[in-house]
Amino acid sequence: MERSDFQYAQEKLAQLKADYQVDVVADWGESDGKWTPGAWTKAELDKLYKAINLMVDAMGGKEKFIEHLGGVTVRKADIGTHGGEALAHRVSLSIKGSFSSWTVVHEFAHAWDANYNWRLSRLLEKYTGGFTSPFLAGILKVAGLSDTERFRPGKKPGRYGRKPGCNRAGYFYGDRPSGSNWSFNRVEDFAESVAMYIGWGKNNDLSEHAQKRIVRYQLKNGEKDPFNIVDNWMEYARRFYPDNGDYTKTKRWRFVDDLVTGKIELPQARGRHLARP
Repeated sequence: MERSDFQYAQEKLAQLKADYQVDVVADWGESDGKWTPGAWTKAELDKLYKAINLMVDAMGGKEKFIEHLGGVTVRKADIGTHGGEALAHRVSLSIKGSFSSWTVVHEFAHAWDANYNWRLSRLLEKYTGGFTSPFLAGILKVAGLSDTERFRPGKKPGRYGRKPGCNRAGYFYGDRPSGSNWSFNRVEDFAESVAMYIGWGKNNDLSEHAQKRIVRYQLKNGEKDPFNIVDNWMEYARRFYPDNGDYTKTKRWRFVDDLVTGKIELPQARGRHLARP
C-alpha cells in the first residue's frame, strides 16, 4: 500500500466492515516516521470488495451474506503454494503475488461451508449423486483403472486423476462438475460450484474464467487449454461438458441456486474455526 493511498485504504476497510462484517488485517502503516507498505495494494482492496459484492448479490443481499458467513477476517500471508486458504470466519490470501476475483469467491465459499461445519459440501455431494470412498478408490488404483500413476497423479495427459474416485480423497463426484484433478474433493467441489454459479453466463470478473472451464472440453486430445494445460479433453468431455455447453443444466448449478434462494434448508451454523474434514 502506498502512503498516498492510506486514507482511501482506511475508508475501504471501514466500508468492508460496515457493509459485510469483513475485517481486513492491515499490514501497512507508519511507525517512527517510516512507512511500511505491506503486501496489500489499493487495487487489491477494490478487487476484494467487488468480488465479495458479487457473492452478496448472489445470496440475495448483505444481510444474507452476513448470516451465512458470520463475519470474516481476511489477511495476506505466506501459505506456501496455495493461492488462498479458508476456515470458518477466516480467509488467507497468498502474499506471493496478487489474487484473482475467482480466488476470493472460492475461499469465501469455503468459509461459508466451514461456518456450517462443512455440511454444505456434504449436501452438494448428496444432491449431485456423489459419495466418498477411499477404499473403493484404492481398489480402482490397484486394479489399474485409475487415470493416475497408481497412488499419485501423473505428469502427462490422461494421468492427472480427473475420473470419479481417481483423486487423493476417493471422491466419486456425481453429475458433471466443471473439472476435476488429484486434489478434488467435496469441499473443493462446493467452492468451485459457487464460483461457477456466480460467474456463469454473466458479465462479471468471474465469467471469463467460468467459460474457459467449460469450453476446454471441446478441444481435441493433446491441445492446450486456456489455462495452458494439455490433456485428453475429448475423452473427458462426457464427464464435464454439460448439455449444449450450458452449465445451468448441471445439478451443481441447480444446487447452488436452490441454496441461495432458500429452497434447501440450511443446517445450524456452528462455532468458529472448525477443522476441515
